[in-house]
Amino acid sequence: MSMGDTCERIAVLDLGKTNIKLLVADENGAPVEVLSYSNAPDASGPYLAIDLKRIEALVVDALADLSKRHNIRAIIATSHGCGGVLVDEHGPVLPAMDYEATPPEWLTDAYREVGPTYEEVFCSISGGAMRPAQGLLWQEREFPKTFSRAKYFLLTPQYFAFRFGGRPVTEISSLAAQCHLWNPLKSEFSSIVKKKNWSRFFPAFARAGDIVGYLSPEFQKRTGLAADVEILAGAHDSNANFYRYKAAGLADYTVLSTGTWMIGFNRGRPLEDFREERAMVANVDVDGEPIASTLTMTGREYQILAGEPPVSDERAFDAIDHLIARGTIPVPSFVEDPGPVPHSGGKGYIIGPPPETAEERGATASFYAATVADLCLDVLGSTTPIVIDGGFATNFSFAKMLSCLRPFQEIYVSQSKDGTALGAGLLWRRFQRKAPVTSVKLDRIETKPHQALIEATRKWKAMIGA
Repeated sequence: MSMGDTCERIAVLDLGKTNIKLLVADENGAPVEVLSYSNAPDASGPYLAIDLKRIEALVVDALADLSKRHNIRAIIATSHGCGGVLVDEHGPVLPAMDYEATPPEWLTDAYREVGPTYEEVFCSISGGAMRPAQGLLWQEREFPKTFSRAKYFLLTPQYFAFRFGGRPVTEISSLAAQCHLWNPLKSEFSSIVKKKNWSRFFPAFARAGDIVGYLSPEFQKRTGLAADVEILAGAHDSNANFYRYKAAGLADYTVLSTGTWMIGFNRGRPLEDFREERAMVANVDVDGEPIASTLTMTGREYQILAGEPPVSDERAFDAIDHLIARGTIPVPSFVEDPGPVPHSGGKGYIIGPPPETAEERGATASFYAATVADLCLDVLGSTTPIVIDGGFATNFSFAKMLSCLRPFQEIYVSQSKDGTALGAGLLWRRFQRKAPVTSVKLDRIETKPHQALIEATRKWKAMIGA
């Protein structure tokens, strides 16, 4: 640790589907340093898996590096939803299933027989092993001896807390993040957990910001960190992002937490009349409150449409007029997940002349993402100010287009694209905090009326039956 940084810091392991970040933040949630790495699954085992060993090696090396410059006093992990691992007291007994693993043919029909209904978990049955409950059924049937050795099923953030020295715990925002394992209205395990007697796999609950242990001797040695570094329980990434606004006194804002997935949060929307066909899901926040949400794979679709390197600045925004004039419109969905457009999974196509330049591809991708976001905001009944956080916070063309489509709402972008990690960092010492944090900085998006864009979006909605 340098003599120049003796202030106490928290290290956040932000484990996204596409990227891994190690972020150092202060108590008020301001970023101090960020290290970033690409993430990739492990295809060497019996199914596609989260590469826990590679992630751990990256994290350990990063912490060893960061510990030379910062006085790290706590560690918290946050991760994308639908990831978990069966462990015994020594570690994983089976690889941590990646939600894009290709399932055996029997799984779909078998899961429909025992899986929960949408009305119970407010989350549809997706193909493959998207839901951890599907993965557990698969593992139970095809790896029965190994499955029987498992003592706990830990969601990814809680696995890393356990690995670094914490006790095994269950945390609500991770458990309820589209896993099919939790009934949000009844605040109890879902029916499949009861039918299969899986409740034995879930250790006692802890709050996301609770201290669940201290850094183990193994990781003290590997990182150079002190023995009294606190290990926190951890949280689901988009819920950590949402908590950031809660901590800043902005809990009533609509939040778009963006990355590979785009998740919309609107506290003011009741759950009871949810529509499965519009990608509506219920998240449960770090305080146990069910939150009306939408879940779409818009970040992945944007990548597909925009190509590399993506263009998301003024050039892309300016190109949309030309594309609209010649009738170029992207129609869902460009991934297998149908998002808010029923039966569209994997059927995405472009009407009219395809985009030719990088600017046109960026405009097409931003238009598509903005129309999907606009539809999600409609079904969420969003009327409050909107904040774009995460990867799309730096996408100027997306933000401008969304602002054009919703002129009756204020649109803001976070000045930091690391809102997920910063929100997780704010869970540290949250129970001692007496006032809203001041580290959340937003920029207002100002736009002029854009009638052509509004008309093109109306046409897009008519095509998909919205």
